Amino acid sequence: MDMKQLATFKIASETLNFTKTAKALNYAQSSVTSQIKSLESELNVKLFERLGSKLVLTSNGINFKGYADMILHQYKSALEAISDNKQTSATITVAATESQCTYKLPGILAEINEQYPNVKVIIKPIHQIDFIQSELQEGRLDFAFAFNEDLNDEQGFQTTLLAEEDLVLVASPLNKANNLIKPTLKDLHEQTILLTEKGCSYRGFLENMMAESNMAFRSSYEITNVETLKNCLKSNLGIALLPYEVVREEIQTGKLKRIDFNSNPIWVHYLSWHKDKVLTEIQENFISVSKNHFRNCSLLPID
Repeated sequence: MDMKQLATFKIASETLNFTKTAKALNYAQSSVTSQIKSLESELNVKLFERLGSKLVLTSNGINFKGYADMILHQYKSALEAISDNKQTSATITVAATESQCTYKLPGILAEINEQYPNVKVIIKPIHQIDFIQSELQEGRLDFAFAFNEDLNDEQGFQTTLLAEEDLVLVASPLNKANNLIKPTLKDLHEQTILLTEKGCSYRGFLENMMAESNMAFRSSYEITNVETLKNCLKSNLGIALLPYEVVREEIQTGKLKRIDFNSNPIWVHYLSWHKDKVLTEIQENFISVSKNHFRNCSLLPID
């Protein structure tokens, strides 16, 4: 016995006409007849009988109709309860860099919370792209905010372009690099470079630029926390390449200064997920909210 058979029996018990039942359910009449016979065989009773040209319920059919109605009602209620639970108590797990967690995600989460107040969101501040890739493939992440197409279709991921922003080279206003006119990276080789942790996307971007210029800085510090790194910059410990939004306030208040060097790297934000993932309504909405928020607060919005 399945719900399809019960639904067919319910309509047939109301119409008392297999032709009308088939039309109501968009079935062939033979399919209706087959389902009713199968149900009668399983129950080992006759549910309908013909009196001349008229189809009527047997006494067993009349009794069973009440139970069928109840079962179908409970089944519908169960589906609605499960659906409601998915919509109100779902969990979304997202990976993002520290800078995205700090400067982009709060606005996104506030909007999601307003729309779905019972949804749980887990944020994992992950930098290493290999780990993010593995987590998405294994289903432990729903989404990952990535940069510069770190994840793509060839690797089995769906991506959507969010926004672009400048990567800026910054230092204390007291740093000697501010006296140089459009310096190249090589002109800055005597500086100490402050780096985020190895595997961080924008650290990799800087290291690629250095490799292309065949240069190295005098010394380097690896600082995993962005706020600590910014405080080191303010203390004139060295220079750093960071997304503009990370240092927007410090530049505007004069606590840090942008070094106008002869390169203008652009940072591209993407949202990625496994291409075979079947997205729920909330997950679809998370993508939409993320796109709108990134584009609204980005320096270089995508049309």
